[in-house]
Amino acid sequence: MNRMLGTASSRGSRKVELFDNLFQSINQTFGNKDNLSFHEWVTRSSLILDGKPFTFERHEYLMVPYQDDHPHIVEMKAAQMGLTSKAMLKTIFCLQFKRYRGVLYLFPSRSDVLDFSKGRISPLIEENEDIGKMVRDTDSAGIKAIGNGFLYLRGMKSRVGLKSVPADFIIFDELDEAPQNAVDMALERMAHSEYKEVLKLSNPTLPDYGIDKAFQETDQRYWLLRCEKCGEHTCLEDSFPDCLLEIDGRVIRACSKCKAELNPALGEWVAKKPLITDKRGYHYSQLFSQFVSPAEILHQYRTTTNLRDFFNLKIGVAYVEAENRLSIQEVLSLCGSDGIVQSDPGPCFMGVDQGKDLHVVIAKKHPQTAGKIIHLGVYIDWEELDRLMKNFNVIRCVVDALPETRNARAFAERHKGKVFLNFYREFFKGDYKWDEANMTVVCN
Repeated sequence: MNRMLGTASSRGSRKVELFDNLFQSINQTFGNKDNLSFHEWVTRSSLILDGKPFTFERHEYLMVPYQDDHPHIVEMKAAQMGLTSKAMLKTIFCLQFKRYRGVLYLFPSRSDVLDFSKGRISPLIEENEDIGKMVRDTDSAGIKAIGNGFLYLRGMKSRVGLKSVPADFIIFDELDEAPQNAVDMALERMAHSEYKEVLKLSNPTLPDYGIDKAFQETDQRYWLLRCEKCGEHTCLEDSFPDCLLEIDGRVIRACSKCKAELNPALGEWVAKKPLITDKRGYHYSQLFSQFVSPAEILHQYRTTTNLRDFFNLKIGVAYVEAENRLSIQEVLSLCGSDGIVQSDPGPCFMGVDQGKDLHVVIAKKHPQTAGKIIHLGVYIDWEELDRLMKNFNVIRCVVDALPETRNARAFAERHKGKVFLNFYREFFKGDYKWDEANMTVVCN
């Protein structure tokens, strides 16, 4: 009997050990879902992207960004660098595994929303059965139910679309093409969130504007290639076009020190401003893309008739042609000597832009030019504008109708026949549409 009990006990111990080993194996493979990282999820889920298995091969520069869980990330990028796919996967991960209740994915316009929903979200669901199980049908291109929350796809040109949408995570895709004054309004959608995660990504356009301005406020990380010959690190963006050398009929990415050929897969992200910790920035250039040859980039640089698009979309940097740049002297030469006046007998015209404050421009007719600006100011209260209407004898004023429509209408009521409320319509065609009966004007 003792022998039988001993045998049974031994078998029971082996079963416990087998179950324990099985549990550890499963846990190592799939991890604890509550502690699962974004990087772990994408590498363990056998994802299919654009008809191919997800991999970091030939996209080595993306490994660290996929591991980065910083709450505020800015990605200034060249075209076709894999960042929109990353953002799309991140939204699904956050809703399914981080229990976010709302992710607000913003595009410049409504048409961009429809293109993204049909061209990116739908194929991802069709190619990945597991993701398809996470997404519940809402019969809407602008809302996707995922996990315990919702993915809201919105265009930024419509302020109405930004209201009444609670969010834990906001993604600004192609930020430079969107109205910049809508950014602050969008961020207010996270006012009650405990997460408050932000991702901004875009091709740059002009210096100190949009994504370029946002990137300058970060730690500014660049993908530096390590030379296998001398160990030097090279930032291709900083040394372009000298970083591309023609040798023996080939164009290579060259080390800034010894001129040896660089491998774009062998790099590391290095911050130019490491003391900045509240915002994380990454810069992506086709100079280190393994899908665009250095020869192609150099040829296009030498032959293009559109340098702005080349630098924006290929190199991934903001650019303005030299002939279009304004120097301080040029700006000062256009300034008069009258200064900013506090009153004028008029008749004058006034424009008011609504934002966090009220930005005001007042002008009057000029015999030689379209008009002369005589007053610029930033005001907090609408009542301050009443004084301006009187002091400058304003006969026509145009005010943004949004976001504070009630205050704008009240201001117009106090100055009947003089104040028009301006409404923007994304698909409006033609010249301004003035409505004297309702005192409104519509434009794109």
